Amino acid sequence: MKNKTNLLLWIAGFLLLDLYFNGIPKLFTLDVLPWLVYTIGFFVIAHLFATYALKLKGLSGFGLQRHNGWLKLLLTGFILGLSIWALKYLVFYQMGKFEVTGIMDSSYIAGMLAQALLAMLLVSAINDVLIRGYWLPYFRKNNLMLFYILVTTILYALDDSWNEGITWINLVFSAVLGLSLAYTVVKTGSIWMAIGIHWGSNMMFRAMAGFDGQGIWQLGQVKDGPLYEWVSILVTALLFPILYLLLRNRKSIVTMQEESVPAKPGVVV
Repeated sequence: MKNKTNLLLWIAGFLLLDLYFNGIPKLFTLDVLPWLVYTIGFFVIAHLFATYALKLKGLSGFGLQRHNGWLKLLLTGFILGLSIWALKYLVFYQMGKFEVTGIMDSSYIAGMLAQALLAMLLVSAINDVLIRGYWLPYFRKNNLMLFYILVTTILYALDDSWNEGITWINLVFSAVLGLSLAYTVVKTGSIWMAIGIHWGSNMMFRAMAGFDGQGIWQLGQVKDGPLYEWVSILVTALLFPILYLLLRNRKSIVTMQEESVPAKPGVVV
């Protein structure tokens, strides 16, 4: 009974944070200052809920602890996310998805990218705290890390439907990306690399689309279609083998949990 009550508390907290993050922008149009208040408000609510309801050490309990190497993980993730999304747009260009007809003024580019650098970091951090960070202590505490990747990948795919709608191709894309993001958490024990990947990919998206459809380059003859969406999935899938090679020598949380369980007398493990 206690375990069921505990799980209900975690689910209630997740729904609270999810509705706050995804619901408010649907109800209100937020200018820059209200948007900053809204984003900071998420971290405040998450910190208070983690501390007083879940009995964690604030946001650090959600995988945001500044452990040794956290900044390297964040920046490595940023470079990976930026590179994969740049490769994706390069493939799109070679396929004829769009034409480049010009480039924006340098003052516009600098201002837009500076705004995107902070905004995309905050949005990326919120998403990873909400999905991968929030459930990390629950699964780790209950020795359920074998199911962590599956559950958080499903949650991420469903949660992304707030913005993209529920279609099979969107669910597949989110699942492919979510698998890689969850894998980094299992191998590193924190969400810094996942945040970095999100941050870098979002920065590349803003470089192409800006905040109002106008990025660094002026595009023309833009085409859409299922082919480009499947190519997007295939390029994004390259992220996982790259992460595997980078993190293969790290001991995962699952392995550490298995080693920490004492053997019963007479049982060979």
